[in-house]
Amino acid sequence: MFDKYVPLMAYFEGRDIAEFFFTVPNRPGHLRKALEVFERHNANVVSIFACSDPRGIMCSVFAFVDLTSSDVRGEDIRGELKRVTGGEVVVKTPPVKGFMMEELGFPLYVLPGVRGIILHAGGIQEMIRGFYEKFGDTASVFLFHLAFSGGKYMAEHLSQMLARMRSGYGLLVELLKIFQASGWGRVELAEYDPFATKIVVKMYDSVECGAFRGSGKAMSQLVRGYISGLLSGLIGREIRLIETKCIAKGDPYCEFYAEMV
Repeated sequence: MFDKYVPLMAYFEGRDIAEFFFTVPNRPGHLRKALEVFERHNANVVSIFACSDPRGIMCSVFAFVDLTSSDVRGEDIRGELKRVTGGEVVVKTPPVKGFMMEELGFPLYVLPGVRGIILHAGGIQEMIRGFYEKFGDTASVFLFHLAFSGGKYMAEHLSQMLARMRSGYGLLVELLKIFQASGWGRVELAEYDPFATKIVVKMYDSVECGAFRGSGKAMSQLVRGYISGLLSGLIGREIRLIETKCIAKGDPYCEFYAEMV
């Protein structure tokens, strides 16, 4: 595993930074030509995100750029980028020197037609802790069923989108990686026999259970509910995961086994 930074903001104290958005044809070499514009003017790209559109025709590029040592202004680079790319180019500078939030990309999509959101892990943990403080153990029931509905919806949505793909172990392994890709933790499908309902899932570094380390009891409700809903939607039978190990109890990982409801 490698650390991954999502460039939602840039903080370079005392530096002149700017945010750029531009598009290039989704063909080899075109992104390189655009980035050479920054190089020519000694403008340092400090973060970049690029992705083709669903049709694979154009590539959208979002970049934070340090202009402190550049020999031209951001607007000059914008004009040159426009000539090189032949498309729309937008540049934004922050009101606070050295710090800016990404503002040119909205809505955020994780798949074509599937909108996503990004939340701060510490903020999520405080939300969950606050929910338990307010409602006690009743909160666990709400969290489980809230997440179950979300997991089942995702299974049904992806089943339609991936209708021509063969379902089974391989597809489930890929779908469970959504937790890793979105920062919730790393999931491992340890055992899988849907016909005997023998399914064992392990989760490492759970954000949810990490909020309750030292509590002495299993605390996964959101993750457990979401995977239960996901499995139920994929298999077509009501599945509920039971947590047998948890990092909140001092175990090295969270472990769940499936049972029919």
